[in-house]
Amino acid sequence: MLWVYFSSNTFLAKPPNTASVKKTGRGGFTLLELIVAFMVLAVLASIALVYAKNVRHKALMALFYSDIRQVKIAANRFQQDMGFYPPDVWRGVDPGLIEKYGWRDGGHSSKWDQLDLSNWNGPYLENWKKGWKRNPFGGLYDWDNYEEGYSHMGITGPAAYLTLKPSEWGGTTGLPLPLFEDELEAAGVDVSSWAYCVAVKMGEYHNQDLSGGH
Repeated sequence: MLWVYFSSNTFLAKPPNTASVKKTGRGGFTLLELIVAFMVLAVLASIALVYAKNVRHKALMALFYSDIRQVKIAANRFQQDMGFYPPDVWRGVDPGLIEKYGWRDGGHSSKWDQLDLSNWNGPYLENWKKGWKRNPFGGLYDWDNYEEGYSHMGITGPAAYLTLKPSEWGGTTGLPLPLFEDELEAAGVDVSSWAYCVAVKMGEYHNQDLSGGH
């Protein structure tokens, strides 16, 4: 009888010795690489932040230009109907451009009580349906009307101004960036500033005793 013997090694391959296999890959980043990566991310984040602030500032400036243009047109329409510009009111108060007696809602010049408003044909600020609004920077719009002979920090009378003032008396919040005045002057806007306020001239007049100033 013929016996055939098959060794178990005939068909089974010997498993490799994993301990002898050398690692060719890298297990992670070095400290220097991590520092460089974080620095790059920080620079990109700062660039994005500056860009976002510039975009926001330009948007607010566009809103402000729209506001002063609307108020100036409205004030001139008021002047054509009434023969004078609205007297002075306190900040945040409608100077009769939206409602005939809007100035009664807050502090106002005593000259208002002497006026004949029968020729009032408003509202002159038709787009401001919710009333005298804040400026885009969060502060208050203030209608100022200065009498003849008034002069302070480049602001002279007799003239009417739309003034940007802080959101609170004596505060500094709600005002535009420091370079705001330079931007307005570069755009050809007649502007003066003092004590955290920015005044844009709305119109001039002569021989008129219906001014105030607050």
